[in-house]
Amino acid sequence: MNRNLCLTLSSLLILFNVFSATVTAEISVGVKQGDWIEYNVSFTGNPPVEHDVLWARLKVNGVEGKRVNATFTSQLSNGSMLDVVENLDFEAGRLIDLFIIPANLNAGDKFHDNAVGNVTIDRVEVRTYAGASRSVVHATALDTQWYWDQSTGVAIEARTTTSMYTLDTTASDTSLWSPQVLGLDSTVFYVLVVAVTFAVVVAATVLVFRRKRS
Repeated sequence: MNRNLCLTLSSLLILFNVFSATVTAEISVGVKQGDWIEYNVSFTGNPPVEHDVLWARLKVNGVEGKRVNATFTSQLSNGSMLDVVENLDFEAGRLIDLFIIPANLNAGDKFHDNAVGNVTIDRVEVRTYAGASRSVVHATALDTQWYWDQSTGVAIEARTTTSMYTLDTTASDTSLWSPQVLGLDSTVFYVLVVAVTFAVVVAATVLVFRRKRS
């Protein structure tokens, strides 16, 4: 019986290791060095010290495996600027206020943060931020309604509500995507404009040349 018990425990241990490896493999980092995003921030009531923010910027300094080094810059209501450098570790559950989470999550997926525990994505929808329509994921954690860009995992909107204050944060500009014009990426739109303009000029030139020959 002891032998059977040992075999059972060994099998469970192997399955656990396989499962852990699978979970780790599913963690996707969606940002790279140099990425940045800026936010407009407003608040009511009396937020904690250094949470009375009017503007903020998140810049990715470097990415190594599942670890991200980022600088959070905030402009406080008194006009002073605050820089905080953080080291995020997705595998260790160190996500630092949830401003960057694993990328490409869907409704029902979970991610883990040491300070919060497991957070479950409850829906996916399309919303417009920084001039472009984006697929975003939503969850509630830390008294906050969060929206993250699905493909990058970066927070693009958050509303914190407590008995003492409310804090609204919305992405205003970013290097992560380009603004859209008539529903198209701005780069694609202007390439099309140039291509159409060139085609019109060529057609007009050919028409004038034919008229001269006739």
